[in-house]
Amino acid sequence: MLYERYETRHIFMVLAICALLFSPLFVLLAPLGVAHTLYYQYGVRLVYAPSINYWVYGTGWFLIFLGLSLLFLLKLKKTSIVLAIGCLIGSSVLFYGVSKSFVTITDNTIKYRGIFAKKESSHEWNQVRKVNFYKMDPEVTYYEFKFKDGEKLTIKENGHAFEIRSLIERSVIDAGGEYKLIEKKKNNR
Repeated sequence: MLYERYETRHIFMVLAICALLFSPLFVLLAPLGVAHTLYYQYGVRLVYAPSINYWVYGTGWFLIFLGLSLLFLLKLKKTSIVLAIGCLIGSSVLFYGVSKSFVTITDNTIKYRGIFAKKESSHEWNQVRKVNFYKMDPEVTYYEFKFKDGEKLTIKENGHAFEIRSLIERSVIDAGGEYKLIEKKKNNR
């Protein structure tokens, strides 16, 4: 029979190759997709996945690839199975922790939580002391929120954040906070 010509470990080689091929798609879509699925509610103007989320999803996906590769390369020995299970557990822990990280902006509040943080921070617009909008060049624009309790939050401007730029400026100014545009052109030498 044809199926007897290959070893079981070759299945893990195929799975590892598939994991490698699908990794760019997963890493680009999963962070924002998970954030929108878990944290979007009616009235939320922006659901934002911080850039660290993409790196952590990439690391978790690499651990899956590594575990499958070890099962192929080390020929399904006890060591390779233990290492693969360790990689799978590690990636599961990373995926769980990164699923907790988000930023949401509504007309009334800014809510956010970091990776593995247990507590969600929530601030109303009147608790925002200052927002610096850094416009370094067309590719590098971001907001730096400074709250009255000393916390800071940085949001890089993407297409979704661009859509609510006027909401952020208006909300900060209406609540008595300071909104400052810091513009710097790139030096062309």
